[in-house]
Amino acid sequence: MKESFKENIKPFIFIVIVLFLTAISAYPQRKFAGRVVEVVDGKTCVVELPSGKLTVVLQYIEVPDPEQPLHDTVKAHLTNLVLDKKIELMPLGVIKNRTIGRLYVKGVDVSQQMLRDGAAWYSVAERSGQGEDESLVYQDNENQARSEKRGVWGVADLKPVWEYRAEKEAQQKRLEKDALTRQSFITTETQSRSKRDAQRQPAQVEMWADVGGANQYDKPLGVGGLRAGFDPMARVGHISTPSIYLDFPTAGFFKQVDSRLFYLYKGDKTKIEDSVYVIGFITTSKNYMFVNSNSLTITADSQKVMLGKAKRFYRQGVTSVNELLLYKVTRAQLMKIVKAQRISLRIGAHKGGISNESLTLINNLLNAS
Repeated sequence: MKESFKENIKPFIFIVIVLFLTAISAYPQRKFAGRVVEVVDGKTCVVELPSGKLTVVLQYIEVPDPEQPLHDTVKAHLTNLVLDKKIELMPLGVIKNRTIGRLYVKGVDVSQQMLRDGAAWYSVAERSGQGEDESLVYQDNENQARSEKRGVWGVADLKPVWEYRAEKEAQQKRLEKDALTRQSFITTETQSRSKRDAQRQPAQVEMWADVGGANQYDKPLGVGGLRAGFDPMARVGHISTPSIYLDFPTAGFFKQVDSRLFYLYKGDKTKIEDSVYVIGFITTSKNYMFVNSNSLTITADSQKVMLGKAKRFYRQGVTSVNELLLYKVTRAQLMKIVKAQRISLRIGAHKGGISNESLTLINNLLNAS
């Protein structure tokens, strides 16, 4: 495939909205004995168990962010409570590589102790998942610290961390909006030059455009649920499936990934000069999910189809990261996939599956292309 064609199709491929599901995997309600070997911050520590080490986040509390007052003081307080001490861990769930749960030192719930000492706030976001009786105990510990102006309650105008983060996010959005406004005030000379350049360059579709936006190159084909489009200036066309949602049951921050399969060609339908099949995945997460490994392996019955590493693109938002992974795949590989009885796939360390309905869409695309 010619390199110029590769460059032309990259911004043409995906016009989808990212689906982001936050998931927490439940643990049995039992305690595990261990020892705290490191304190990471005011609510996070590393626990050594007989089976290995876990990074544990204390449930039901929030502590000051690094930019807020008392951040280091709160970390030091937790260090004094738990470091190098025998504890009992009651894990309640896991998000990515961190276990959410409660620690007990000599039978004392450390989260409650942090609230009583004024070293934490009772987390508003987590209260709905807690029993009423236990919630009252947590509130009582916080109320006593507040009345005595301990810790976070003794610092004037110190806002709970969720309010601080909301204000910080709102400010960031205002700054981004102001930046966009400044960019829009360009000179007439620059506008004219941009128009001349646009006439010389092939038209391209915005990679991250929203569904339903100004997208004239991605419309229903009317055959088997497929979509299609053709850019006459770039002389690049495509046939594609609609969004295919793949299940990743143990992938931490997301359980479904939005994917599409594209057949892209250069030339016209009567004389195709070059073509390629491309599989793409879009995910959204709080942090980069595919920094270390994004290789794709599809298992069709007992045969493995290895597509290697992706062309990876990302866009950093205020509170999340969008990642686009693109893989070149051959028609022969796709034929092997649609003929299989059982399909599974792995992206990096994450295992997933594909539905029979999705395989039908892929088969329809092969017939149409």
